[in-house]
Amino acid sequence: MNIYRIMIANAVVLIGLGVFGFMISGSPTALIAPGIGLILIILSFPVKKDNKTAAHIAVTLTFVSFLMFLVTGIMRSNLMVIVMAIFTFFAFVLYIMDFLRRKKEREESGQTTA
Repeated sequence: MNIYRIMIANAVVLIGLGVFGFMISGSPTALIAPGIGLILIILSFPVKKDNKTAAHIAVTLTFVSFLMFLVTGIMRSNLMVIVMAIFTFFAFVLYIMDFLRRKKEREESGQTTA
């Protein structure tokens, strides 16, 4: 599982739905999701090169985005924002699964991390 590809897929969904939402509503707050997507795309390049700091920043940003989309989508009864929340949560779960897999591989190979 290539985590950077999941990041890019999540970013594309956020950018696409956010721009579509902006075109429909005209509200500048609809551009928050594309901004997050752009940051995730930028972070995907260092993550591809196994940069742990960038990966942790991306996971944190994804989790905070999920919470933000979920609360906003429920409060406004906006299905498009709820879809962004669901897709972002799915990406977050895949990130965590990848972290756990890598940790298990390190433990099996006898490497320890401090």
